This record gives sequence, structure tokens and C-alpha cells, in this order.
Amino acid sequence: MKKILFLIIIAALIVIGIYSGWSHYNNTYVSHTAFAVVPNKIPRREKLVDSNGKIVANQYSYKYQLKFVQRNGKITVLTYKQVGKNPKPLTQKSIVRASISKKGIQSGPFYVHAGSVSPSIDAKLNSVSPQ
Repeated sequence: MKKILFLIIIAALIVIGIYSGWSHYNNTYVSHTAFAVVPNKIPRREKLVDSNGKIVANQYSYKYQLKFVQRNGKITVLTYKQVGKNPKPLTQKSIVRASISKKGIQSGPFYVHAGSVSPSIDAKLNSVSPQ
């Protein structure tokens, strides 16, 4: 009886471990193409701060909140930082494409021509873009 109970507990722990690993992978690494319109207002250029709260020498950033529209119409708001010694702000009101996951931007954003975006996504972008 003890062996059976022990095996059931071990099996349950394995199933929980596999599920949590699979869930983490899907949320973090599985990405989808999405589009966003860069806000009209350029954020303030700020000194870059590391994860310990210390200022990084000669590094600056622009921090954006971008509303991404995926091909299925789902809207996701993500933070993007343009970082470097002399970072250039994103071009206002331009359309950008990025590969995004539930937790962040995997690659991009890259500028795209307005004509290369499907009409349904373009309509959705116009409805959620900042004025």
C-alpha cells in the first residue's frame, strides 16, 4: 500500500513538473507576429538603470508602451526599451512588426510599410493607436 501511494505521488509530481515547464515555455518562447503603431509622443530619454538599480555608464533608453495587434485580432500591450549609447527614438506614428510572446518581445520591432499590413489589422491598429 505504501509503495502504491509513493508511486502515485511521484507520478503526480512528474505530471505537475511537465505541465509547469510546458506552460513556462509557451508563455515565454512561443511567439506570434504582431503589429503596432508607435505613439505620437516621444518618451523622455533616460539614463539606463540595471536590475540592481544602479545607473549604467554612458547608456540611455527610451521606454515605450506598445499596443500590438496579432493576426488573429488579439491586442497585447508590451513594454519596449530602445537602449544604447546614443539611442534613436522610434519614428512617431510608424507601423512596426515584432515577434511577441505573452511575456515580451522576442525580436523586433522592425519598421514596415503601411501597405504591407492586411486591411483587418490596419483597421484594428487605427482603433487602438494613440492619438
